[in-house]
Amino acid sequence: MTPGRSRRILILELSATGHHPSYVRLLLDSELPKSADIILASQKEMQSHPAIATCPTPFQYHQIQLHPDLELQPDISNAAALIRMNWGIGTLYRRAYTDLSRQAPIDFVIVPYLDNCLLNLAAGREPFGGTPWLALTMRTMIHYRHMGVVAPEQSFAPFRRFLFNRILRQRSATSVLTIDPTLAEFARQQSEPYFRKIQYVPDPVNYYGSLPPKSEARRRLNIPSDASVVLLYGEITPRKGALLLVNAVASPECSGRVHVILAGRNRMSEILSSSNAFQSLLEQRRIHILDGFIDDEHEQLLLAATDCLWVGYTDFYGVSGVMALAGRHSVPVLASDYGLVGHFTRKHELGVVIEPRNPATIVAALNRLVADPSFFLRAGRNAVPVFEPHDPIALQQVVTNVVERSWAQ
Repeated sequence: MTPGRSRRILILELSATGHHPSYVRLLLDSELPKSADIILASQKEMQSHPAIATCPTPFQYHQIQLHPDLELQPDISNAAALIRMNWGIGTLYRRAYTDLSRQAPIDFVIVPYLDNCLLNLAAGREPFGGTPWLALTMRTMIHYRHMGVVAPEQSFAPFRRFLFNRILRQRSATSVLTIDPTLAEFARQQSEPYFRKIQYVPDPVNYYGSLPPKSEARRRLNIPSDASVVLLYGEITPRKGALLLVNAVASPECSGRVHVILAGRNRMSEILSSSNAFQSLLEQRRIHILDGFIDDEHEQLLLAATDCLWVGYTDFYGVSGVMALAGRHSVPVLASDYGLVGHFTRKHELGVVIEPRNPATIVAALNRLVADPSFFLRAGRNAVPVFEPHDPIALQQVVTNVVERSWAQ
């Protein structure tokens, strides 16, 4: 490094939805800005996101211009669209690095979400001119069958494994962090030395030392004190199973004491509002909507008011951050019978496993919530030690250590 020049770290994160801004905020709040100038390259929506707009840490913002044909949330069943997205995002990341490095050298690159740019960053030459970089992966599934996680074989699975291994072999790729402990365990079992680059970091979630009393939380959310409350939390998309949950709660076979909360940015409001089940629950005042970004105050109210968290997701097999958030606060789950949410629910007895596309299993679980609350209380207590390590500081420390170790070398 040139004497007198400040080090520069580039964070590349295109998506401003879901968990992406919160991960960026954690990096901005870490120790990294004390030893380097931070540059965040993203689309303009990221800069205005509440998690980023309220950040006190000074950083440089570099806006990435999206190509009109680049679809960031394509249909997951459309392989061609997924490939175009994955290649396009990686192309934008390479271009942003090149443009910024012309102004002054970049000393480290962080890619908080490798999964949507894996194809491009693994192909061809090393992505950032040999500059050391790290990435986080959240949806790698190459190890599931070996580790006993129930999930279908991914399309192009051998090619995905090839790309992932190619990233690990890159000299400039210093570390690949994973929020999936089964991937880290799988890596430890492999003989190839490049698997040592994989490091587990618990999915970071907030922890509130104490929550408001349940009675107060329900009063403020306008929920009856004697209700059995199921929470669906996070960005509400079809894969979250919102319509499946609403249909089950509105079913004549389901107890009328069951209420449902939908909290987070609602991406399917038109679909839900046109549903007879949704309208029925609305008339009965058994459905409660908080549409938009949820701040810390309302997050605490939701956790305090809730008896059970819904993670009955469809076509989703990875780690659930809201499941970790709930577990840290002793909230049990209704979980899909596959993927990591099902795997962890069974292994640690964190709640009830359901078949999300089988309404009878959902109704039975909801009625059990009313009839056997002691089971759910035990399941909530089981979750606390499982998710206790999921502290945001853990991620910040791991990333800082990787960067500083790279510079020391």
